Amino acid sequence: MKLRGRALILALLLWAAPVVAVAAEWPDVLPLVKKSTVEIASSAGACTGFVIDNEKDLVLTAAHCDGPKDTLFADNLKAEVKAKDDKNDLMVLYVKDIDRPALKLAQRDPMVGQEVASFGWGYAMQEPLFRVAHISAKNVALERAHYVAIDASFVPGQSGGPVVDKDGNVVMVVQLGNSISGFGVGAEILEDKVGRFFEKAK
Repeated sequence: MKLRGRALILALLLWAAPVVAVAAEWPDVLPLVKKSTVEIASSAGACTGFVIDNEKDLVLTAAHCDGPKDTLFADNLKAEVKAKDDKNDLMVLYVKDIDRPALKLAQRDPMVGQEVASFGWGYAMQEPLFRVAHISAKNVALERAHYVAIDASFVPGQSGGPVVDKDGNVVMVVQLGNSISGFGVGAEILEDKVGRFFEKAK
């Protein structure tokens, strides 16, 4: 019985080890993503965005975060709409002198089961909210677009924020949420619709 108990404990430790190793990698990602993430404010409400090209002062967010002209701001800087895709709920903003590091776009959609992290200014907090979750489904048809789903809900204010992999690459954008899941278009739709706006590797 003792041997069986020890074998069970060893098996549990080996099973848990990869999870601990992956979780330990997030502190390396946090500082860059935090620096790149910005608060979006408009008459439509509070949202989140992130810098996608530092030299051209471009920020990506969700299209539903748009408001009437002259009411759109990113980190208290006036923002202008550069491109907008209502079908896929994406919006690129020009924000003069935003001066934050740009996030890179992942080459493909995340895999089901993959650990990811979402960032955003949920509930009007003083710091962006960081939440680890897992991809639960791909190609989920909701409204007019196909989404990637995670096993954790988003909260008000996170819309437009980045969802990144452990290397800090954007795998999806925060767009919709319910009580148990979060949804956003994945990297492949992002590449197709707004990939041209992302800062190119030097």
